[in-house]
Amino acid sequence: MEEGSDLITGAPGFIGSILAKKLSDSSPILLSRKATISENTSYLEYDMQDSLDSVIEPKIKINNVFHLAHDYSNKIINGKNINISGLEDIVKFCRARGAKLIYTSSFMAISAKTIYGKTKLECEEIVKSYENSIIIRPSVVIDSEGGVFGTLNKLFKYSPIFPIPGTGDYPMYFVDVHNLVKFIIKCKTIDSKEIIHAYDDGPIKFTELLDINNKPTIHLPINLLKKILLLPKLLRINLKSLSIDGLDTLLTMPVIDYEHKNYTDY
Repeated sequence: MEEGSDLITGAPGFIGSILAKKLSDSSPILLSRKATISENTSYLEYDMQDSLDSVIEPKIKINNVFHLAHDYSNKIINGKNINISGLEDIVKFCRARGAKLIYTSSFMAISAKTIYGKTKLECEEIVKSYENSIIIRPSVVIDSEGGVFGTLNKLFKYSPIFPIPGTGDYPMYFVDVHNLVKFIIKCKTIDSKEIIHAYDDGPIKFTELLDINNKPTIHLPINLLKKILLLPKLLRINLKSLSIDGLDTLLTMPVIDYEHKNYTDY
């Protein structure tokens, strides 16, 4: 058995929780903003504004760091976006510990039109500076319930009309979360400096992924739809995979129009 441990940032998240479960036999170190124990799973408290060395004892050998955490607050730490400063610390940690860094970026880094996309692109440059690293760009991540598309379908299932954000004519790529997690684990053994794009299908028009079912549609201004999406939160209804940040990401997804290797090619 390989000595040492794997480490997952953002372990309680959508992707991180499934990754943690898949790696559970090897007891990975799970990092979260809060130190908690739930469903027999323990999380160490970790905030990207803190040093990773202050969380992981020097005597612990780390083989791989799966960096999934992202801080949407875009807080500034020492003059830098918290995701930038946090990743710089993680790269420093990996260099010192001889660990491989497996970084989950985003399709949004391709065109880098949003703050999220620009931050991911800048993070990729930092990861590239470390020789023992690999970068994955997932598209929209879905689950058996359809992820964000399934959530929208559920939200408007009983509505007499189906609201469409803006024109609805947006290119979509998506990847099943279980396929993505299998590939993230596979990256432990992949030696590549290419940026790997992970998607199962696309581009597909946004409206083709919605269960409109011959309902009349109404094209809503984006700002109005964002206000509608606040209602479930005010009513304390948890809509998995749907947020205003996620909507911004969906509506600005780029089209891949250049030669590249998909994750299934590895």
